[in-house]
Amino acid sequence: METLLIFVPCALYNEEPGLLYGMIQETKEEHVKSYFIIGKVPGENRRVKSKHKQCNVVGYYYKESLPTTYSVKQNRPTDWLLLGLHGCEFILHETSNGCDLRDMSKPRQTVFIIYDHHKFMQSEFLLQSSEYNSSMYGDHFKMLANKLHSENIVFKSEDHTFSTFIFNNIIMRNIIQIFLFVLNFLLNCVHFMNPVLKYTTLGLHLQMFLRSLIWVLQSSVGKEKLSVKVGNYVVAIIVDVCSGLLLLYWLIALKSSPTALLLESGEVVVRSLRELLHWLMGIPAGLKLNYAFNNMLGRFFLYHINLWWTFLVVAKPLLEVTFHIFLCLGRLGLTFQASILADLLALVSFHIYCIYVYAARLYNLQVSGLVALWRLFLGRKRNPLRGRVDSCQYSPDQLFVGTLAFTILLFLLPTTFMYYIVFTSLRLVVIGLGGLLTRVRYVLQCLPLYVSTLWLLRSTAISSTIHLTVRVRETEGPLLLSVQPVSGSWWKTVHYCMPEPVHPPPKVEWGNLIRSLVSGKLIYPV
Repeated sequence: METLLIFVPCALYNEEPGLLYGMIQETKEEHVKSYFIIGKVPGENRRVKSKHKQCNVVGYYYKESLPTTYSVKQNRPTDWLLLGLHGCEFILHETSNGCDLRDMSKPRQTVFIIYDHHKFMQSEFLLQSSEYNSSMYGDHFKMLANKLHSENIVFKSEDHTFSTFIFNNIIMRNIIQIFLFVLNFLLNCVHFMNPVLKYTTLGLHLQMFLRSLIWVLQSSVGKEKLSVKVGNYVVAIIVDVCSGLLLLYWLIALKSSPTALLLESGEVVVRSLRELLHWLMGIPAGLKLNYAFNNMLGRFFLYHINLWWTFLVVAKPLLEVTFHIFLCLGRLGLTFQASILADLLALVSFHIYCIYVYAARLYNLQVSGLVALWRLFLGRKRNPLRGRVDSCQYSPDQLFVGTLAFTILLFLLPTTFMYYIVFTSLRLVVIGLGGLLTRVRYVLQCLPLYVSTLWLLRSTAISSTIHLTVRVRETEGPLLLSVQPVSGSWWKTVHYCMPEPVHPPPKVEWGNLIRSLVSGKLIYPV
C-alpha cells in the first residue's frame, strides 16, 4: 500500500482558495509519495510556476465546499491535489488527467503533517541536526526546511525596493570588502613573520583572531542579519575586549612598572631554584647521593640559572619596549592578555626547561642503558632491523664490561632520578599553567553567552530537532500530525555555535604522558 505524506503549512487555515505550489518527492522502494506544500497563490493563475522557479503547482485549495466555477476538464498533471478544509479538518481529493474526483482516504494510507513555516525558516540548526536521522520522517523534514529556506531567500530578493537593494548589495558589500582587504593585508604580514611568531603563543593567537574576523565578515556578506553562530562569536569578542580593558586599567594603576614586576618575579624564581639546588647538593630528605656526581650536576645547573638571570638583567631595556608593545595588543581583549602571560611564563621559566631537558636526557640515557645491559645478562639483544629481541651469545669480555657498566649506571641512577623528579615536577607545573591559559582563551573565544540566552528563552532560531504530536480528529479520516521545531539539549546547541576558525585545544593523552614520564622522554605543552 502506498503511503501519501502531505506537508501542509498551518497558514492555510486562514487563507482563501487558490492554487498550491510546492514540490513532490516519490520513493518507489518504500512506496512513499510526499507532497511539500510551500504556499498558495489566490485564484487559478497558472503563471505561478514562472514566478517561483524552483516550485511547481501541485494542486488547488478550497474551503467548506468545492466552488461551482472550478473546472475539472482542464488538462492537469497526474499528481494533482484537491485539498479542502471542512471545519478544522483537511480533506484530500485527487483529479487524474481531468477525470472525476476521487476520495483518496480509502485506497491509500494518507498522513497530513501540519507545520509552521515561519518557525522552520527561522531555525538555523535544523539542517545540521542529526537527532532525527533515524526517524521515519527525518529526510522529509530536512528537505522541507531546505526548500523553505531557499524560497524565503527568493521572496526577500523579490520584495526588496531599489534603495534597499542599493544599500545591501552595493554600499555594504563595498564596506565589507574594504575591511576584508585590510584584514587580509594584516594576515599576510603576520604570515611573513610566521617563522618567528610560530614559536610564540601571541603570534599564533593573532593569526587565529584575524582569521576569525575575516570569517565573520565573509559570513555577513549579503545577509540581512547575523546568524546565531556569528552573533555568538561577536558577543564573545565584546565580552573579551571589555574584560581585557578592565584588567589592563587595573594593571596600569599599579605603582611599579610591568617590567619591574617581571624582573621581581624572575628574581623570586631564580632565588627559589638556587635554594632548591643547594638543598639537592646536600643530603635531600636524608638520602645519601653520589657526592662527586651530585656536586657536578648541581654546579652545572647553577651555572645555567646564573647565566639566564644575567641575560634578563642585560635585556631589561628591550623587555620594557617589548612589554609596551604587548600592552597595546592587550587592549584587544583578555585572550590576548592570556597569550602574553603564556609567553612571559615561558620566558621566565626557560631555565627550568633547560635544566629539565638535561635531567630528562641523562635519566633516559641511564634507563635505556640499564635495560640494554639487563638483556645482556639474559643472553638477548634488540634487533632494530626486525624490531624485536633476538637471542645472542656474548663473550666473557663483553659480559665483564657489561657488568661493570651496569653497576656504574645503577649506582648513579638515584642521583639522576632525584634531579629528574624535581625538575620534571616543575616542568609539569609550568605546562599545566600554560595548558590552563590555552583553555581559558578557547572558552573566552567560544563563550556561549548569546546562544545560552536564546536557549533559555526557547527561541526558534536555535531549534535543532522536531517534535511530532498526533492531533485528534472529530471524524474518521487520514492521520493528522502536528510538527514543531524545538531546541535540543544545551550542550548540542552550544556545539552547533562553535566558530569555525577557532579550533579546540588538543586532548591530553594521559597514557602517552605517563609513559614519557617513566621512560624519561621529553613532554611538550598540552
